[in-house]
Amino acid sequence: MAEAIADGYLDGVHAAWVGEIQGELFFNTLAKTEVGAQREKWETLAQLERVTGERMAALLRARDVTPTAPETSGELLAAAQEYARMPFADAVSSMRPILLNAIGRFEALLAQAPPAERATMQFLLDHERALLSFVDREAAGDDASLEAAQALIDQGDG
Repeated sequence: MAEAIADGYLDGVHAAWVGEIQGELFFNTLAKTEVGAQREKWETLAQLERVTGERMAALLRARDVTPTAPETSGELLAAAQEYARMPFADAVSSMRPILLNAIGRFEALLAQAPPAERATMQFLLDHERALLSFVDREAAGDDASLEAAQALIDQGDG
């Protein structure tokens, strides 16, 4: 017998996966506009999105759902271009409200997750919290702003 899931749970998981694909593209787009440490930071965030997206895709495939990404939207590319025009610190701080919204959505998904999928959904939530940690630590001038993100990348790739 298949495990019962809450209405909208798989749609939420799929939407989260799409968000990871788009996040990876967004951060890679920003990385192309930077040099040095700032470029490396965007590239690390893109890598975190990729690792998280791979976990979400695996969960979907395990449920016989084929992850299908929409075409890259002009809105996404326009947003990336807008962020690229901002000073690095402003671009980073502008992410905060988006991340807080995503954390709320991912907390709800975690609450709906069947026991066998909770670890994956916890990773999804933790990755968003790592992004928020990056934003907050960058604002504080912390050189270790990517610590939480890198720990999840290492966990995800391992």
